[in-house]
Amino acid sequence: MKIALLLNCLLLLFVCKLYAQTTTTTASGKFVLTTKLALDLDGAKHAYHPNNEGIDNNLNGGISQAEATQNHFAKTGNRGYGIAKKLSADKSFYEGYITPEGYFVSQTTVYNKTKAEGDPDRYADAETVPYIAISPGWKQKGIKLGDIAYVINVDNGKEFAAIFADARNNDNEIEISLALANGLEIPVSTKMGKSYDGTKTIKRYVGIKNSRLKIFYFVRSGDGTGKTPEEIQTLGKKLMGK
Repeated sequence: MKIALLLNCLLLLFVCKLYAQTTTTTASGKFVLTTKLALDLDGAKHAYHPNNEGIDNNLNGGISQAEATQNHFAKTGNRGYGIAKKLSADKSFYEGYITPEGYFVSQTTVYNKTKAEGDPDRYADAETVPYIAISPGWKQKGIKLGDIAYVINVDNGKEFAAIFADARNNDNEIEISLALANGLEIPVSTKMGKSYDGTKTIKRYVGIKNSRLKIFYFVRSGDGTGKTPEEIQTLGKKLMGK
């Protein structure tokens, strides 16, 4: 009895995983159903800070305390991978670009090609742009940067359009921006932390609740460039015939 129950559970897990990776076609278009999510804060204008005052811990951007406070990143080892950088004047190391507010410029794949590398608007802001990171599975489906999706939170009925931006190197979870999580009213977890100098307490985002999402996706629906949050919603509803 116990062995049979175990086999049934394993079969159920396999079917769920298979279903989450399988495209289903309906009158509204093609969709995938997923229950495993990851939170993406890349591109957020308040993600990383030289004094570790951002909504994401600097360590998650490949930034140590010494590197952050000195704004000094080695040319080898891909240090500071979460931020946009430039060569120092003597070309011996990298420096992170700093915004007028004092934060590092957090980077994603290029969202607005007309903006300079040190401009935060060159990248998809996770706090305002509802996006889905492109993983190998999405690429196999023909999705490219700038394509549009329409997401339904099966758990609460909330609907929100999204754009494909940023990148992910595996399909373990569907990675979505903070803005998309908020639009779908998916709970995100936070944790209070301290700045390096201990003078500030910061609320940081550390995770997202797994939720059942139905993601309609539209191949070749974008033009390779970023869109405003309002444009994304308009395009998504139009593609869904709403």
